[in-house]
Amino acid sequence: MNGQLMKELEELGGEIRPASLKKCDEIIIDQPGFSAVIALWGGHLVSFTPSGQPDLLFQSENKGGEGRFGRRHFGVPVCWPWFGANEEKEDFPAHGLARYFRWEFIEAGRFKNGDVKIVIRLASEDHPLIEEMWPYVFELRQVFRFSSKGFRINFTAANLSDQPMPVSEALHTYFHVADNKAAQVHGLDQVTYIDKFDEGREYQQQGVVTPCNHMDRVYVSSPEECEIHDPDLQRRLIIQTEGSGSTILWNPGGKLAKKRADMDKEDYRRFVCVEAGNALSDAYVIAPGDIHQLKLKVKHKPLMED
Repeated sequence: MNGQLMKELEELGGEIRPASLKKCDEIIIDQPGFSAVIALWGGHLVSFTPSGQPDLLFQSENKGGEGRFGRRHFGVPVCWPWFGANEEKEDFPAHGLARYFRWEFIEAGRFKNGDVKIVIRLASEDHPLIEEMWPYVFELRQVFRFSSKGFRINFTAANLSDQPMPVSEALHTYFHVADNKAAQVHGLDQVTYIDKFDEGREYQQQGVVTPCNHMDRVYVSSPEECEIHDPDLQRRLIIQTEGSGSTILWNPGGKLAKKRADMDKEDYRRFVCVEAGNALSDAYVIAPGDIHQLKLKVKHKPLMED
C-alpha cells in the first residue's frame, strides 16, 4: 500500500490493522462523532458507532466457516452478482462472489462538507477464481461516506465485457436492535412481498412490520425510504435508497438460528436485516460498457424526534 494513501488515511484519524476475518486487513476510522470499521475481505462496512450510542450495525461473535466460502454475519455484506442461491450452479456460494474476495483500498479523504470518504474496489481481472466462476469482466467500487449523522454507501458495478451481464444484488445490512420482537419496520404498508419462508407465496403488507422475527421477504417495487423503530434503544434508523427496486427483510427466528453453525443461537434477537437490493423480478441486466449504481443512506435519530 502506497505511503501517500496511508498518510491520507492517518489524517482522517484512521489506520489499517490486521483482522481475524480471513487474516485480512481492516480500515479503522475514529472521529470525534463516530467510529467505523471496513473489512477489506468481502469489502464491507462492519461497524458504524455514533459517539455515545450502540453500534448501528450488528456483529456476531460466531466465526462461521473457515473455508473460502465460509460466511460471517455482521455489518453490510455485499451480495453480487446474484442474490440467494445460484440458479445454474448449486455448488456456487450463496449471494454471489463479491463478499468472498479481498477488495483493494484505493482512496481516503474528505468531501467538501467535511464528511469522511473511503473508496475500495474489486476487479475480476485481479482474481483468477472469479474469472473461472463468472464469465464477465467487471469492476466494483464502493464509496463510503461517514459523518456523525450516519453513513452512505455508493456501490457501483461496471460491465467491462462485451456481453450483457445479468445481475441480482443486495446490500445485506444487519441493523442492530435491542430486541427484534419489539422492533418495527415502517414504510412498507401496502407493498407486495414474496415470502420465501412460505414457498414463495405473494402477500401485501398491512401496516408496520413487527415483530421482526422469522422472516425472509422480498418486497418488490418497494419505496425508496423506510425506517426501523427501536423502542428499547429509543432510536429510529432512517434508510434511504437509490437504484434499488427491492427491500429484503430477513431474520431466521429462534428455531432456524439454533440449526445454523454460522450463528449463535441468540444472535437473531439482536438484529433485523433490511436490505437495499434488486432481487427476483427486480433483477436487471448491465449492458456492455455500462454501469449501475446502488446507493444506501442510513441516518439515526432519537425515536421521538421529527
